[in-house]
This record gives sequence, structure tokens and C-alpha cells, in this order.
Amino acid sequence: MRTLLTAALALAVLTPAARPEEKTRQVPKVVLKSADGQKTYDLAKLAAEGPVLVRLTCACSGCDAEVGYFQKLQDAYAAKGLKTVAVFKEKPESLEDYVGKKKINFLVVDDPKGDLWKTFDAKAMPTNILIEKGGRVVKVVPGCTRDGRNAQALSGEIAKLLGTEVAQVAKAKDASKK
Repeated sequence: MRTLLTAALALAVLTPAARPEEKTRQVPKVVLKSADGQKTYDLAKLAAEGPVLVRLTCACSGCDAEVGYFQKLQDAYAAKGLKTVAVFKEKPESLEDYVGKKKINFLVVDDPKGDLWKTFDAKAMPTNILIEKGGRVVKVVPGCTRDGRNAQALSGEIAKLLGTEVAQVAKAKDASKK
């Protein structure tokens, strides 16, 4: 019995779980609305223009701690064509204050029903989805790292897509903490 349990545990640890990027190779046709409802953004059209980093997020303390790192990502790669889109589950009226306080200057949309979470089969909050120019999902990074590790890892992936140097968006000592 113990051997069977050990074998089952080893199989569970060694078998990679199906990742969203394996299920969704091409970005779906999705139209997102700005928090004020005045603008719409077609995700496929954004991806046709250049890489897009979709951040399925909220204003919880963990996501809040990470938002500055993702702002640094957008700042570092904007001139090369990166578009970052933060998709919040909060009500639109609460987003306006949050965006102003955090000085977010990338696209912010709301999705109170979590439709995009379902589309990408996202299980974690936040989930970051990197889409290359043309619309293929190349990387999905679930979860939160308050020290910027996820943002720094994505910086490396974005730099590869854009053929440029990796931007340091998190302090090396902070991003290497476990």
C-alpha cells in the first residue's frame, strides 16, 4: 500500500498539468470594454499589432503589491510595441480611483462576470497571459509574487519576442527570494 501511494504521489508530481497555453494556442476573439464603458478593445486586433500582456487581476493586496512591477514592464517595452491590458473583476466605478492612485498608464478594462477568466481557463488570481504579435499565446504565468519574480520572468519572455535586452523590473535580490 505504501509503495502504491508513493508511486501515485511521484506520478502526480512528475506529470505536468495541462496549462492554459496548451489549450488556447490562438487568442480568441474577445472585445473588452474600458472601465468607463466608453471604449472597446478587440484583443485579437491588439495582438495583431504587437505583443500583448493580459493581466487577469483584482485590487487585492497581492495584486496591488505587483501592479508597480507590471507598470515597469509596460514602461520598459511600450516603445517596442508591448500593450499591457489589466482585466479587473471589480465594478467599473471602483477602478477609476484605483487606477488614479496607482498611476497605471496601461489599458484597464473590467470583466465583473469573469468571462475572460473562463475563456483562458484561468484558475489563479492573478493570471498573466503573454500573447505574441499575431495572436499566439506563448506564456501563462499564474499566481502572485509580491517581490516581482513573475514580472521579471515575463520581462525575459517579452524581450525574446521583441528581440531586445531584458529590462530589469524587479531588484535582483528581491526577485531571487523564495
